[in-house]
Amino acid sequence: MLSSEEQSLVFKKPKDGVRKIVLSTNIAETSVTIDDVVYVIDCGRMKENRYDSVKGMESLEEVWVSQANARQRRGRAGRVTSGFCFHLFTSHRFQHKVASHQIPEIQRVPLEKLCLRIKVLGLFFGRDIKEVLGKLLQPPFEESINDAIRRLHNIGALDTDENLTSLGYHLAALPVDVRIGKLMLLGAIFQCLDPVLTIGAILSYRSPFSAPFDKREEADKKRQAMALGNSDHMTLLNSYKGWLESMAGGMGAGYHYCRTNFLSMKTLQMIASLKCQYAELLSDIGFIKADLTARKIGRLAPRTGDGVLAATGEEMNINSKNQKLVLGVVCAALFPNVVQVVKPDIKYKASIAGAVPVDSKAAELKFWTKNDGQAFIHPKSVNFQVNSFDSPYLVYHEKVKTSKVYIRDCSMVSVYSLLLFCGDCLSVRLEKGVFVVSIDDGWIRFAASSHEVATLVQDLRKELDRLLENKIENPSLDLTSCARGSRIIDTIVRLISTQ
Repeated sequence: MLSSEEQSLVFKKPKDGVRKIVLSTNIAETSVTIDDVVYVIDCGRMKENRYDSVKGMESLEEVWVSQANARQRRGRAGRVTSGFCFHLFTSHRFQHKVASHQIPEIQRVPLEKLCLRIKVLGLFFGRDIKEVLGKLLQPPFEESINDAIRRLHNIGALDTDENLTSLGYHLAALPVDVRIGKLMLLGAIFQCLDPVLTIGAILSYRSPFSAPFDKREEADKKRQAMALGNSDHMTLLNSYKGWLESMAGGMGAGYHYCRTNFLSMKTLQMIASLKCQYAELLSDIGFIKADLTARKIGRLAPRTGDGVLAATGEEMNINSKNQKLVLGVVCAALFPNVVQVVKPDIKYKASIAGAVPVDSKAAELKFWTKNDGQAFIHPKSVNFQVNSFDSPYLVYHEKVKTSKVYIRDCSMVSVYSLLLFCGDCLSVRLEKGVFVVSIDDGWIRFAASSHEVATLVQDLRKELDRLLENKIENPSLDLTSCARGSRIIDTIVRLISTQ
């Protein structure tokens, strides 16, 4: 992907005797006007984001353009003078084979935020989500609606009767993806707000890493040099923190850091801006100190990085340096986006001391989702070449189908993070003489050393669920000043930190 700075060169006038050639996606159909374009060559194809509601997976599919798309492309030629357009497909295909318009966006995107808006608006009080969406001129598919409702139930935003929970009310008030919203709330509750807001802003926008075509290997090495804890999320956080530290030396130092590490300055600035806005949103709904605005936070930025850490205060960031807890919160927000790491059978080689095990190769590891079979780690992940994980589970941000089913932005997470933060309920069963603690119908499992340990984990999960429910119902509740709340949070933090 080209950086924003490189993309802006498209508007630069060429010198005399030089022909400018622009390669563009369909963003050039309506969003961009390049006033010196005279000739347009339309290949008749485009890549379109589709969403499989059953698998919960996005795919970037190459499809034929619609008639409306083709007309828009033709209109790019000769915006200020006469021009020409060459369509690389037949008039018969245009008139009889392609659709008149692109598939409506509501039929190819996730519907969780829309469902929450329907439930929170008084206009639709007491009405069924399917009923409301079914009255649209071009309604989404019923299976897409059902899947959105199921996912909202899984994250705790809707109850079994399709009513908003306390968490659902807060998520509906946050103009962000529901998983990012949950991440923000949990970051405030577990007092690791600053890093969580950074990660949330990056996942909402895009990765700051940007590599020129001819320097991809060098850029990959720089990304790997910033890697932390088998985690793309912590690597992204690390790159952002490094940029903030460099900016203390002035704008020139910041640009030097970006050039050296193949980062986009404009992307990092946008992430910082989003982060301030997210802090303001949490202030608006009462989860952090009142009257915080992005403008107030921005005034602190020249002296304190992006200003968020200083504005939100030490109390909200007591655990901000606890990497395992931060990843636990990320895990809680992204669940059920989890893959299981399956190691190959152990191989041995002969030695003087006898047979010794041989380390497996990264390509020999298999990654399995619960319902959709095998997935692959994206080549841009810091985990792509990892041949051994201490935990058998990875949490990921998104699953995309291109040539294969890839998971992007993935991190290794501890079993305790999954057992304590994820799923509807935690169960304990005796299997072949071993007490097994599990969630998600037994797909995620932990063998306890004794019945007492299994029961302790189960009881702790129940206490944590009650505590989180109380906090979400009453955002002003100070868990640190409450003996019960403080004790539970401290126990959770210690347990996750030491695994």
